[in-house]
Amino acid sequence: MQDAIIIGAGICGLTAANLLNSKGKKVTLLEKGSAAGGPIQTVRENGYLAERGPNSLLLPDPWTESFISTLGLDEELLEASPLAHKRYIVKNGRPVAVPMSPLQAVTTPLFSLKAKLGFLAEPFRKPISAKDAETETVASFVTRRMGPEFLDYAIDPFVSGVYAGDPNKLLLQHAFPLMRGLERDGNSIIRGALKLKKQRKAEGTSYKKRSISFKAGLEVLPQRLAATLEDSLQLNSEVTSIKRNDDTWTIHWTKEGKIQQSQSKNLIITLPSHAIKQLPWSGDITTELSATPDLQYPAVHSLSLGFKQEQIQHALDGFGMLVPSKEANTILGALFCSSLYSDRAPDGHCLITVMIGGIRRPDLADKSQDELTQIALENLQSLIGLKGTPTWSSLSSWPRAIPQYTADFGPWKSTLQQLESKNQGLHFGGHAVDGIAMGACIQSGRRLSTLI
Repeated sequence: MQDAIIIGAGICGLTAANLLNSKGKKVTLLEKGSAAGGPIQTVRENGYLAERGPNSLLLPDPWTESFISTLGLDEELLEASPLAHKRYIVKNGRPVAVPMSPLQAVTTPLFSLKAKLGFLAEPFRKPISAKDAETETVASFVTRRMGPEFLDYAIDPFVSGVYAGDPNKLLLQHAFPLMRGLERDGNSIIRGALKLKKQRKAEGTSYKKRSISFKAGLEVLPQRLAATLEDSLQLNSEVTSIKRNDDTWTIHWTKEGKIQQSQSKNLIITLPSHAIKQLPWSGDITTELSATPDLQYPAVHSLSLGFKQEQIQHALDGFGMLVPSKEANTILGALFCSSLYSDRAPDGHCLITVMIGGIRRPDLADKSQDELTQIALENLQSLIGLKGTPTWSSLSSWPRAIPQYTADFGPWKSTLQQLESKNQGLHFGGHAVDGIAMGACIQSGRRLSTLI
């Protein structure tokens, strides 16, 4: 009898299993694929190091930083370059630096004088009712509090970079709960932010978030977590039956053609929403999941391209650039990977990862690597003065990349909560529940581990 069975060895499931093992709990972690970590995968080839999925980990709090340290990864950790603090937004076909100081905010060409003056009035705008806030979209919130220009040239590209989504469809309370909390607690974004900063300082909980990676790439983290689990982690294991008798869950799965079984009073699921629905549930669980809208996962292509530095006119002095939907460009944005972290490209070369597709361009979901490369090159030629062709390339296509926290997310999460209350020992986590960021998924694994 196990203390917990976990299905899904992404970063959330790995974190939960590691923390449970550290408490002396007996855990079985089942993963259908041949490797742990989900989309956290690194490509190392011809002197280039590129990420297939997430490109960095934004440390959300001291606990996550300490957790990574306990894994013995301090010497492997890479801090983002100071250049990474600079961000670009494309406006009128050229990258414009996002203002990072009051002076830059006054002088930036990203926003008109009218928009800048309008933003100063944000603290004096009244909040909407709590009931209306439940269904307010990101676009509606930003337009209401800051004006349409801030939606078009700040939040719209940001949403594309984070969710590959549409701010007109994402609900604020699910996609960006912190923003909702600022208005709720301070009656404005600015007042709420000042109040939160003061509160954290008084409580001694202030923490400066920062982006990190590892010398050998982000996949070092899931690999290290997997190594701590030894026989607890079962790869290439497909679940064939989930049954609950009294207070015990019995799971059957196949591995190398053999049927295996494990029992536990606790069952933890950390899969995407569509994979949760596809599990071989029995009884009412199947019925309830089938009756709930699935979350939309748009397709996203991550195309990493290597160039000689002399091929590019732009200084690449920043994290990257994001493209608003109002612009004519086809791509969602591009990351200046070799500027962000060291040793990502050979000497005299640079590495750029171009993001293509998302909710905005579903027509690009099935494009070939040659077609996507042509799209990327055409955009980079006009945006950063690229000349010539890449010296190296690697394409990672994710047909179901990022869950969209739209109006369907509330009913979906409510169904999972109802299933948890009706079925003792059943727990859900991961990006289909607790947030899409890598840091949020690590925190989700931590939360799940406290339930056992």
